[in-house]
Amino acid sequence: MYKRILIGVDGSPESMKALRDAVRLAKLLNATLDLLFVIPPRIYAQCAEQDIVVHQKNGNAMHTSLLQMEENELFDAIKTVSTEEGHEVAIHTRVGDAVEGLIEFSQSHGNDLIVVGSSGKGMAGRLILGSVSTGVVHQSHVAVLVVKPD
Repeated sequence: MYKRILIGVDGSPESMKALRDAVRLAKLLNATLDLLFVIPPRIYAQCAEQDIVVHQKNGNAMHTSLLQMEENELFDAIKTVSTEEGHEVAIHTRVGDAVEGLIEFSQSHGNDLIVVGSSGKGMAGRLILGSVSTGVVHQSHVAVLVVKPD
């Protein structure tokens, strides 16, 4: 059935639920699972240059960017889910529009299923804010699984 699954994750509870479902599905189908974290350009510009001090467990202080700290926390959460579910996840990042990033990645990497979380926004929220899941469903050339929130 599906051999190469792509999951879009942004760190939201909805995307983390979708991640867990995608990992379980990939394990069941013995499929490869790619994870794509797309960073909006304005967030990248704001956070990549913000230097913060992180105090490590050994007492040392380390300088890092706010963006790097956020990515590390997200990637740790992803690795935890992957380990708990017992299936490897290949993590990729891009800067740009989430819908465009997911569509381009799936085409260039041969993914045959895209999994995204649904934020549960109503019509007004989608009109004002847009919807990654709606955009992917309408633009994808492969199957899309939209995971609904709890």
